[in-house]
Amino acid sequence: MVTTAQAEKHLLWHPRRQHKFVVGGGSQMSMYEWAADRSEIRHLSSQSDLSFMKCFAWSPDPSFDDLFAIGLTSGRVDLIRLEATKVARNGVLSSGPVVSLTVRNSRSCNALAFCEADPNYLAVGLDKVRGDSSLTIWDVQSCIPTLSLTKGASSDEASVTRPHPRIARADVSPRADPRILQQHAQTEVVSALSFLPQSTHLLLAGISARWLRLFDLRTPTPPTTNVASKVSGIATNPTDANQIACCGDATVTIWDARRLINPLLTFSEKDAAADGARPRPGSIIHHIEFSSTRRGQLAAMEKDSTYVRFWDLQHAQAIDGASDGERSRDSSHSRVPRRSWTNLSWATSASGIKQTSSELQEPSVLVLADTRRTKRFSRPLASFTLVPHSRPHSLTSEVMVVNKDGDLELYAIHDTPKQVAWSARGDLAIGVGRSHKLIPGFRDRELSLQPWAASRTTDDQFASGGRTKAISPEFTESRRDADGFPSSVQEGSSNGKQSKSRTYSPASFRHYPLELSTLRSDASVPVERTLEQPNRHAVSNEEGKKKAPRIQVDKLTASRNEYSVRAIYQIVEDDISMVMRHRVMRGYGIRSVSHNADLMQDDLLSGTLSTLWKWMRHSREIACSPTSRIHGYDFSNQGLMGIWEGFQALPQVSDSRDSTSLLNDLHLAPPAFESSSTSTPGLPSAFSQSFEDLSYGDFNAAITAILSRQGISMASWSPTLRTNKSAQRELALQLCGWYLGGDELSDAIKKWEKDGQQSRAACWLVFTRQYTKALELLMRSKDEMHHLMTGTLAALIPGSTRSSELRDHSERLIVRLQDPYFRAMLTQLTSKDWSEVLEEEALPLRERLVIAFQFLEDRALSLYLHRTAERASAKGDIEGLIITGLTPGGIDILQNYVDRTGDIQTAAIVSSYICPAKFSDMRADRWLEAYRDLLDGFRLFHHRVSFDIERGEILQEAVQNGDLPPFEWAPKHVLIRCNYCSKPMNPSVADAANKNRPTACPNCNRALPRCSVCLMTLSMTPDANRNAELLNTRVAFKGMSNTPSSVAVDTTFGQADTIEDAIIICQTCRHGGHASHILDWFFGEEGSRARGVCPVGDCDCHCGDEF
Repeated sequence: MVTTAQAEKHLLWHPRRQHKFVVGGGSQMSMYEWAADRSEIRHLSSQSDLSFMKCFAWSPDPSFDDLFAIGLTSGRVDLIRLEATKVARNGVLSSGPVVSLTVRNSRSCNALAFCEADPNYLAVGLDKVRGDSSLTIWDVQSCIPTLSLTKGASSDEASVTRPHPRIARADVSPRADPRILQQHAQTEVVSALSFLPQSTHLLLAGISARWLRLFDLRTPTPPTTNVASKVSGIATNPTDANQIACCGDATVTIWDARRLINPLLTFSEKDAAADGARPRPGSIIHHIEFSSTRRGQLAAMEKDSTYVRFWDLQHAQAIDGASDGERSRDSSHSRVPRRSWTNLSWATSASGIKQTSSELQEPSVLVLADTRRTKRFSRPLASFTLVPHSRPHSLTSEVMVVNKDGDLELYAIHDTPKQVAWSARGDLAIGVGRSHKLIPGFRDRELSLQPWAASRTTDDQFASGGRTKAISPEFTESRRDADGFPSSVQEGSSNGKQSKSRTYSPASFRHYPLELSTLRSDASVPVERTLEQPNRHAVSNEEGKKKAPRIQVDKLTASRNEYSVRAIYQIVEDDISMVMRHRVMRGYGIRSVSHNADLMQDDLLSGTLSTLWKWMRHSREIACSPTSRIHGYDFSNQGLMGIWEGFQALPQVSDSRDSTSLLNDLHLAPPAFESSSTSTPGLPSAFSQSFEDLSYGDFNAAITAILSRQGISMASWSPTLRTNKSAQRELALQLCGWYLGGDELSDAIKKWEKDGQQSRAACWLVFTRQYTKALELLMRSKDEMHHLMTGTLAALIPGSTRSSELRDHSERLIVRLQDPYFRAMLTQLTSKDWSEVLEEEALPLRERLVIAFQFLEDRALSLYLHRTAERASAKGDIEGLIITGLTPGGIDILQNYVDRTGDIQTAAIVSSYICPAKFSDMRADRWLEAYRDLLDGFRLFHHRVSFDIERGEILQEAVQNGDLPPFEWAPKHVLIRCNYCSKPMNPSVADAANKNRPTACPNCNRALPRCSVCLMTLSMTPDANRNAELLNTRVAFKGMSNTPSSVAVDTTFGQADTIEDAIIICQTCRHGGHASHILDWFFGEEGSRARGVCPVGDCDCHCGDEF
């Protein structure tokens, strides 16, 4: 049904999806036919004498293709045959038969609706009038003989069986028309009407611009469901009989007819801001319509708009916790909360599913994620209708529009849904229309390596660093490069390759040009074979000549298809999820930092990761061997900023008792760690240092101690400027791997010259004021560019005369040079400002830090460290952890790194060293769970278990060091459940504090079962009380065992933890009791098998067989 206003045009497509449509407005209606094969519109018939027409509706009756109901401003409804003008009666053309449905009181007819299930039912909506109803249900079956243009149709129509249930006939006025079945909406305005699809009795009506009302017409006094909502138009979904859309003012609301309590979704034009929408003040939704070919697609048009917008209701994203100011949604018109699409009843294929309490909770804020619109037409549109497709799964959606001048135009919008889904093992499935393609995420020829089969070395210490083993000089040297420094990814003139940004996600394939790819329904055929298949049809010479251009086009298309398919394969292979899978298969994990460093050196996607892992390996060799805790300071996981500015010392703990014995007493440590958690002789205890450490809390003494155990004396190195933190500078240079004292720099320069890195060697010679050696080194080079640079260097070295022209020339030369070492060298010679040299970000970060610690003053160095750390955090540069260390500031860098690359694997591994061993952070917990889920999705269960074990070792060491209190390692998997309320019977905290043993369920207060042997009520011992009794009993028993042998000791004191408190319940017959009684029943006092049947009378269960 469409409503006309004055001379505005309105479009209405055939209700049975045939290629016909009607344009009506004013006093004229015209029927057209759309010829899709010829792309033309043919005029069929028109009628121009429809005065005072207000609205019209097209009957879905299969017997009539041109039956219309015309609503007039007087309230009368005329049933007409629009194509009757083409039929001649007695040789005379006429307008055809007309059947009028009159009303008692004259008022405007606002809405009309035929029933799709039974076209004989017609609902009429009128304006309000005192003492009369505004909603009338008509049965027009008796009008069929009159409307028929051929003879004998009456008998045929009478033989048609009408569907059930039928609309009940109410008691109306005796003077009323007998064709009226029911009348409703007393003194109210009916603005919109629609029968639900496939239903003969459910009618939706917009009442008085305030209510959406659902009528069940099976009874004379039908029950109704009222929802507060302003409704000016109603649209039903042809693909989902329960889905309803209503428009009112500038808002569109989606409902479910089975539950009209809350709307499922409310949106307006402002929700399409991401698609370029610009809401107009005072605009209203003029017309809405569901697509019959695209499930969940709704088209909407504003009044006087120049385009039609398509909303995909299937693609919606839920956002939790967003404030009203952060949402681009019209919430002012919504009087009830919105539901999430994940909880919709039609989202599941099963019917009759009972709604749980979680489905009835308040949903998240929902945002439509996919909107499209047509082009902007030259003139404002009056109406539109969606064109149904004759063939299924079309690649486009077609919309017919009419402007206010009556001009028609067909527009096709390319909205083919591209369905993309990842499998649990990384395979990517892409579906477009009726075609699909399966792209494997990986194609490994060999079997999957297990974590124990990966060739990796195991580090002897973790980040908590409480007790470590000394590392031999040979092992230390094997971890270094030939020049003695921790190698970076690229020791050339520029920094290592940056880590790759986040690769494509499945959502990006919506914009991918899949039209160029060969999508076949047979996914088992390889793409390469499909593209290389020769043409099996023989072609003659003449035909070959004629078809030669076509063959060239086919070859070009095939090459483009092959390139596109290969590009998709490359996208999947380069996705970060596949990269993480490849890493973990090669042993990337927590246990071995050295293996991670070697592994990342060969990873082309991870340039800075190799530098990070090598720095972590090198820093552990210096700060954590043999122990990382010196004078109350824990140097594990500390970066250069912590070394420079200092950090808080560990609190002193008076109790020097080994935590391993405490864990063994409480039975909290896993069995795998109990036998290996003994203290190493000669090392400090597991807790913080004792009070005998006279230098406890002296940070400078701790720095000096680390340098001394490396065999470095303070006299072997002297800074180039005055500083108050000489020891901190020296240790920072050691951690960077750049120690400029002794002959190490000379050996490194010789190696760089041998490797062809003359610019790097000359740069560091200039930095250390060895100008003559720098000039000689460049002159020995075979590169003429280096020879030319010697002239500029000779003119800029101290002692030579400088002119303003030379300085200007040097500044212009710096901008044009490609080598960052030459730029840094000329910048230092020209400006003498080390801060400008440090702005050369093409230099590796490690070398810039060496320059800063070697040449910057104390205050400038602090500012530079903070500025570089903030810059690394903003960019997500994981190499910035060298400065911050694994601290809360380092977690910020990891978060931005994950946002940029999606590499939750590295974030989970790195954060496992410190969270929660040193501090807790919710972001680290999310990375951990996401990475564990990823491994499970890849079916790498052994790798996930290995990851959990390695992380558990870190947590165990943290407990032993006193960083974490003892805790329960794994949640309980077996609980006692009440047979009455079905809730776990966990003793309350009050019972544990009072040392009570409850004998009733703490939830429903029902008594616990009785023992099948002694018939006494069972009781439960709280775990907290049991652990405390175990601890006290074992401590007392150990103390008594050390008493002299002449003193009598009650040996039963150490047997407090007996089986008396245990409960045994048979899982077959549900009978049980005290464990000691049950064991005595089945095995007797001597331990031999005594009985095998349950002790409960009339129970034949052989419970004893379960032992």
